[in-house]
Amino acid sequence: MRRPDCPLIITVVVGLVLAACASPAGNGEPGASSGSEPSAAPAASQGGGGGGGTGGIGVTLPDGAWTGGDVHVTVSGDADVTGDAPLIPTQSYTTGDSTVLFYVSADSQLSVGVAIYSDSFAISVTTPDVVAGAGTTMNCDVEYHTAEDNNIDADFSCPNSPSFTTSGAAGGSVNIQGSLTATR
Repeated sequence: MRRPDCPLIITVVVGLVLAACASPAGNGEPGASSGSEPSAAPAASQGGGGGGGTGGIGVTLPDGAWTGGDVHVTVSGDADVTGDAPLIPTQSYTTGDSTVLFYVSADSQLSVGVAIYSDSFAISVTTPDVVAGAGTTMNCDVEYHTAEDNNIDADFSCPNSPSFTTSGAAGGSVNIQGSLTATR
């Protein structure tokens, strides 16, 4: 089986994530800040505490690379996908007010891209058959159990998200849910 072209997958995933995210605070480019002030350090923890999630709000984290972590994702509805994938350190970083996390399964059959801005969260899931994506601008909810300088632990749920076949045809509506971690 041929391994998918990683730069192509990265381009598609990041494009979907950025399009879904469409952060009004900046110009949408990784590393772009919404003002001349440097990004604020994150709170010790976002969300959690038994009272529910953050309601889909992003977090601001200090610049730097992410070196470990994993994602578990379940896609249901008009497409069915369940899988786990480790974080790819060479493609996962925080710069300015944006954090990009990229996960690829060992068999390269599942790719998950995540973009976290100070005011939003977006995710895209790519398999050989389907591409699906969602963000807080599209009814996606995220709960950060931890969002600290060196650690992210979050659950996400994105109902009624659009999906497409890899040929580009509309694939219907899916529910995307799961959990992710990232460490430095």
